[in-house]
Amino acid sequence: MKTATESSADLAAMRRPAAGNALVARLRNYQATNIVVVFLVLMAAAIGWSILYPEQLRFATAGNLAILSQQIPVTAIVAIGVGLLMISGEFDISIAGTFTLVPFIVAIASGGLGWPLALAFAAGLVVAIAIGLANGLVTTRLGIPSFIATLGMMFVLRGVVRFVSINPKTNQPDSIAFFLGEPVETLLTGEIVGPLYAQMVWLAVVALAGYLLLNRHRFGNHLLAAGGNRNAALAVGVPVSRVKITAFVICAVAAGFAGILQAARINQIEPSFATISGLELKAIAAVVVGGVSLRGGRGAILGMVLGAALLDIVDNLLVLISAPETVFKGFLGAIIIVAVVLNTLVGKREARA
Repeated sequence: MKTATESSADLAAMRRPAAGNALVARLRNYQATNIVVVFLVLMAAAIGWSILYPEQLRFATAGNLAILSQQIPVTAIVAIGVGLLMISGEFDISIAGTFTLVPFIVAIASGGLGWPLALAFAAGLVVAIAIGLANGLVTTRLGIPSFIATLGMMFVLRGVVRFVSINPKTNQPDSIAFFLGEPVETLLTGEIVGPLYAQMVWLAVVALAGYLLLNRHRFGNHLLAAGGNRNAALAVGVPVSRVKITAFVICAVAAGFAGILQAARINQIEPSFATISGLELKAIAAVVVGGVSLRGGRGAILGMVLGAALLDIVDNLLVLISAPETVFKGFLGAIIIVAVVLNTLVGKREARA
C-alpha cells in the first residue's frame, strides 16, 4: 500500500518528461512558452496597422474592442472547459448543443413557466451537469471512445434544441427571447468602463478557478495523471474514471454558462447555433494553440485563454477585411492538423525514450 507522500511523489514524477529527450521537452513547452509572444505580436501588429491606416483596418476603435471584450470571454470559458477535459485525455464535441440548450432551459423556465431566476438558473445547471454525467458515464463505464459518445450526444442535443424551439405555426425552430431583467443582465454582460464589459470579469473568475483547480488542488494532479498515463495513474491510486467524469461535467457546465453569457448579450437564443456554429472546432483549436496536448496530460489555463483570444482576434481581423467565413474555418482546420502532426512526433519520441 502506497502512502499519500509516495503517491504524490509518483504523480509528480509522471508529470516530468523523460530525462535526456530534449526534442520532446521542446515540443511540449513550445506552445506554452510562446503563445504569449504570438498573442502580443498579433495585438501590436493589429493595433499599429489600425493606427497607421485607420481607413483600412478599424481594429483599435472603441466599438471593435468592445465587441472583442464580449466575444473573447465566451470562447475562452468554453475553451477552459474543453481544455481541462482534453488534459484528461478525452474530447467533447457536443458542447455547441450544451451551449445552446442550457440558455433555452433558463429562458423557458423563467419566461415560459414563470419560475424565479434562481430556480431557472438551477434548472440550466442541472441540465448541464446531466449532459456531462451522461457523456462521462458512457465513456468511462461502457468503454466507448469519447469522440463517438459525444458525437451521439451532439445529435441528441440538436434534436432537443429543435424540439424546445419549434414554432407550431411554421413547424420550424424559432429564436427565443432571452431577457433576465436589467440587474441580472448588467451583472452578466454590463459595461464596466470604456470597452471593458462584465464578461471579462466572469472570464477572470472562471480562469482563476480553473488555475486553482489544475495547479493548486489534488484534482489537478489527478487530471494530468489520468491523461498522461492511465495505467500508471491507476497504479498510484488515482480514481481515473471519477476524474474523467468530473472533467466532462466541468466541460458541460462551462459551455452552458458561456451560452448564458452569449444569450444575455444578444437577448435571444438562436437554435441554429447548435448545428452550424463550429464551436467544437473553435474550442479544440483554441486549446491546442494554447499548448494543450491532444494526447492528454499537459496544458495550462493561461494558454487556453490566450489561445481563445488569439483565434477570436484572427476571426475579427478577417471580418474587418471582409474575408469569407470559410477562410477562418480553413485556418482552424489547419491548426488542428498541425497539432496532430506535432503530437504524433511527440508520441513517437516518447515511445523511443
